[in-house]
Amino acid sequence: MNRTIVRCMALISLGIAFCIGCGDSSTQSWESGKSQSSGQKKSTKVDETADNNDPATADPADNPHKMTNPHGGMQMPTDVKDEVLENNGKLDLDTRHWTVPKLWVRKTPKSKILEAEYGIPKAEGDKEDGRLTISQARGSVEDNIARWKGQFSKKLDKESQETLDAGGIKVTLVDLTGTFDDSRGMMGPTVTRPEYRMFGAIFQLPNEEGLHFIKCYGPKKTIADRTDEIKGFLRSLKVDK
Repeated sequence: MNRTIVRCMALISLGIAFCIGCGDSSTQSWESGKSQSSGQKKSTKVDETADNNDPATADPADNPHKMTNPHGGMQMPTDVKDEVLENNGKLDLDTRHWTVPKLWVRKTPKSKILEAEYGIPKAEGDKEDGRLTISQARGSVEDNIARWKGQFSKKLDKESQETLDAGGIKVTLVDLTGTFDDSRGMMGPTVTRPEYRMFGAIFQLPNEEGLHFIKCYGPKKTIADRTDEIKGFLRSLKVDK
């Protein structure tokens, strides 16, 4: 009888220990599953961070170049110094390659979400250089064009759209002129720049879901003087096969 009671007590103790272990394991599993489920429910948003330190609201998982931002979707300023890099006439980014005018000034990107940045030398009489940035993210072509248009206050003075061929890659190019709201981060002021012009290029590579963005903007005289260079740069794209 005593031996039976001892066995029962031992079995009960083992059962309690086993249940406690299962409880810890199942709790972690549930929390993990909950987190993964929440992540899967995130919607894919338009590329809000292709350049110019626009508000970062797209899902960081959709773009490896985006940083998680806890400040209400607004990108915080970076500590990146405005350093000049060597311009050897070529730009190589993963499988993408361009020929770059030697007069352009390659700089350390002001934002971590940018892959490359160049200063476009200003035309005589203009006060500011132009700026060209390269990035990638998800979203649709139409939504991103609408976002770029939204960076101009008032009504656009001019706008047009064309398609370029860059080594067999279709590039959608928009040309916008008007009063540009130049924003350089959450803590910095937005500078209103009248008579500014922007070239915004979007393309997609085969077997990729994301889009690639090249944005060049500056005083309209500067951009007009460099239009052939900018379009030549876009058409020079070569992609590894």
